[in-house]
Amino acid sequence: MLHIVTPLYRFNLLEQVYNSIPINDDIIWHISYSTKRELPNLPFLKNNSQIKIYPVDCEDSDTTSKRNNILSKIKDGYFCFLDDDTIFHENMYMKYLECVEHNFRGMLIGEQIDKDGKLRLIASKPVYGRIDTGNVISHHSCLVDCKWPKEHIPGVNHKDFLFWNLVFEFYGKKCGIWNQPISYYNRL
Repeated sequence: MLHIVTPLYRFNLLEQVYNSIPINDDIIWHISYSTKRELPNLPFLKNNSQIKIYPVDCEDSDTTSKRNNILSKIKDGYFCFLDDDTIFHENMYMKYLECVEHNFRGMLIGEQIDKDGKLRLIASKPVYGRIDTGNVISHHSCLVDCKWPKEHIPGVNHKDFLFWNLVFEFYGKKCGIWNQPISYYNRL
């Protein structure tokens, strides 16, 4: 399975994000939202086996609790993050299929492009300020030890880096690098 993790904040963009995700039996889109807001009544959210929805008792701006709620439920396959202000990059699914084919146990980092198609991030090991939530796909095994950070480390305030660096350390400071885009940045 490919688990797509989305902490919901921008309800108005949800349908556009949904329309970018392939409709395949091996994809589950996990959406978490704050119980302080009411989930909109959108037809595609109802009776859709591809979507799992989790209400989380947290502030609406608390993406950490929303992410960790979902991550605690993933027990197989691979996962990636898809923020609620962007669309799913088609190469992410292609790389997932390759990971499955090769029984890959680790993290794979790809490039990220911005709205106008220009390269935003090169693919490299996790480096502060040079990795984004969405330009990595990982095997689920790291989730036993790796959680989205709740607090900032002094001098470092980029939780994307902190999380992916934990995953990098979990896999023995090794990762796959793919010098092609697998994610967009704030595409919507």
